[in-house]
Amino acid sequence: MKKTFLFGLMILGLTMVCQSGLYAQGGKKKSSKNDEYFDDRGGFKHRLWYGGGFSLGFSGSGDCIGCYSLFQLGLSPMVGYKLIGDLSVGPRVSFLYNNIRVRVGNGNVESVNPVSWSVGVFTRYKFLNFLFAHAEYGIENRVNSIGIDFNDKVVFTRLQRNNAYLGLGYNGSSGSIWGFEIALLYNLNLPNNDIESPFDIRAGITYNF
Repeated sequence: MKKTFLFGLMILGLTMVCQSGLYAQGGKKKSSKNDEYFDDRGGFKHRLWYGGGFSLGFSGSGDCIGCYSLFQLGLSPMVGYKLIGDLSVGPRVSFLYNNIRVRVGNGNVESVNPVSWSVGVFTRYKFLNFLFAHAEYGIENRVNSIGIDFNDKVVFTRLQRNNAYLGLGYNGSSGSIWGFEIALLYNLNLPNNDIESPFDIRAGITYNF
């Protein structure tokens, strides 16, 4: 509860800082509301930007009874809407396909294919041409542990929790509408007794950011 409250204060503070910075810039005079919020066809697509990451992983623990191999394939799309200047908000989702193969007691190999997922909302402010601040709150549901039951079948447990991320990132576009980004985020909601690292490193591409 305390961490969630602190995270809310951080988001509020980030938004106030971003807005004050925008007002201090003195911005260009806008000709009309249509010019600011809509394109020439009455839409707001010019205020949208898109991003996404891709992950691929392999691991294994030998060829003994109970040893396993893991193959992972993930995708994490996101869409941002530019509220004012370079301040944007939007949703982000993530899907991770797991192929887990385990050598069971009878010498055979059994496999399961669970999917881990997460969904959340973020706010982001690009305060330089290549640097941005990122805050995100979401729900994660993932594979937590694997094992073998009495019937020599692979079983697994799942973990669901709320995450609150805050951090900085770099986005390089070299004058193009496409860009590459990398971000370092800190999970404020990670329990103190969890052995998992609170840091999350993300990399991906963006369009129109």
